[in-house]
Amino acid sequence: MLSTEEAEEIKQKLISHIEETFPPEQIIPSINQIKNMNTEHLEKFLEENKIITNKNSEKECIFCSIVSGIINSIKIDEEENAVAVLEINPISRGHTLVIPKEHSINANKKSLSFAEKVGEKIKKKFKPKKIEFLNSKLFGHETISILPVYDNETFNSTKKPAGIEELKKIKEELEESEIPIQEENIVKKKEEFLWLPKRIP
Repeated sequence: MLSTEEAEEIKQKLISHIEETFPPEQIIPSINQIKNMNTEHLEKFLEENKIITNKNSEKECIFCSIVSGIINSIKIDEEENAVAVLEINPISRGHTLVIPKEHSINANKKSLSFAEKVGEKIKKKFKPKKIEFLNSKLFGHETISILPVYDNETFNSTKKPAGIEELKKIKEELEESEIPIQEENIVKKKEEFLWLPKRIP
C-alpha cells in the first residue's frame, strides 16, 4: 500500500503528464479524476496502467516509467546509466531528481558521479550557496535528489508544484551556452583589427 506522501507525489507527476500531453478538452476532467482518487484507487489505477510494480507482475515502477518515457518529464541531462529530470514539486529553483535507468534499490557509483556533475552544472548556472544530495528509495528504485540551497532550504522544506512552462524555462536556462558569446567577442576583435588604419610608407 502506498503511503499518503507517495500517493501525493505520484498524483502530481500524473497531473504534470496530463497537462503536457492530453487534448485540452480532457485535461480538467482527467486531473479531477486523479485528485479524487484515494490511495487504494490510485494504486489500482497505477497497476492497471502498468505504472507500478506489484509482487505478482513485471510492471514498471513510476521511476522506470519516467525513464522509458511513459510518463513525461522535463529532462535536463542524461547519460548511459541515469537521467536527470526537474522535480515537479520543487523545494527550490533547479531542484532535480536523478533516476538510475536500472531498477535497483541501490544507485550505482556512475549514477552518483552523474548526480554530482548535474549538481555542479546547476550551481554554476543559478549560483546557490551550496548543493545538497539525498538518496531515496521508493518502489524498490533508488533515486538521488539534488537540492540547490539559496537561503535555508532543506529536504524537509515545503514543496510547491511547478508548472510545465516554468520547468521548461529552467531547462532552457541550464542549456544556454557561453560559447557563442565568446565566439562573438573573437569576431569583434578581428573586425576591430581589420579596421585599423594602414601604415603610411
